[in-house]
Amino acid sequence: MKKHLFYIAITCGLMACSEDSTLDMAGMFSPNGETVNTRFEQSMAYNDSVGEIHLNMGSDTYTIYVCSDSHITRKTHKNLDYFIDQYNAAVEPKIALHLGDLIDAQNNYPCADSVLNVGGRSINDTLFITPGNHDIYFKQWQIYRSYFKTSCYWFDTNNGSKKLDLYICLDSAEGSLGTKQMKWLKDLLEAKSKEGYRRIIVMTHTHLWKLDGSQGHTSNMALEETYEITSLLGKYHVECVWSGHQHARQSVHFKGVHYIVLNATKDEEQGQSYMTVQVGEDLTYQFHPYPSH
Repeated sequence: MKKHLFYIAITCGLMACSEDSTLDMAGMFSPNGETVNTRFEQSMAYNDSVGEIHLNMGSDTYTIYVCSDSHITRKTHKNLDYFIDQYNAAVEPKIALHLGDLIDAQNNYPCADSVLNVGGRSINDTLFITPGNHDIYFKQWQIYRSYFKTSCYWFDTNNGSKKLDLYICLDSAEGSLGTKQMKWLKDLLEAKSKEGYRRIIVMTHTHLWKLDGSQGHTSNMALEETYEITSLLGKYHVECVWSGHQHARQSVHFKGVHYIVLNATKDEEQGQSYMTVQVGEDLTYQFHPYPSH
């Protein structure tokens, strides 16, 4: 018990010393803001108000740039800058995905906006975000919502004449999809699996395959929920699931689904990378290290 109290005291001391830290301590251990069901309802209301997103890629092939866990502060976001620069310089057609934990602590969303130009983007832009636990903890959901509007949604791609691929963004920032989002996912997969997409891809923050306990109560989902989700994704022939959260790359095949956990984009961590995917009749993956700064 004394050891646990010592670690808590050290943690509090480190937070107090951080120039970027205005953390809500209760939020470190429990999501004391809106629950996943509330976030889902608010997201669906926004989705309904703006309509569906159908991206005309103008081609059967395109490139996806994927990163996760940038944990930017007001001073450190070189790797995210690099990722955005690489994406902006890439040849069209292309899409960019950020798989959560965009920011590290409170008061850093304005900095994220300066990097991503969130305020200048439209619903049909090609940069898509899924929330991580750092993005919505510490009572930050309403701030996240003011920038990104929704935490749970889908979009698809086409070549101008036929459907190509379906992408589903899930809100797993709380370590659970919740009952309402789970039902929505089931209904969506049931409906969309009949529409002739060549593949279905799911993106989310919290991974389904536990590597270690470093992320505490948000390490991964409960065993029963993991079983339900993996069974559902396998049933409807989802091709792959991309996630982050663990800051360590992993590749798992289970029930016909390819699960990839990405490295982090956080500046302070060594050996990290982002992923590019050439999307066509097949998927071709490449992992690119961030430069030394």
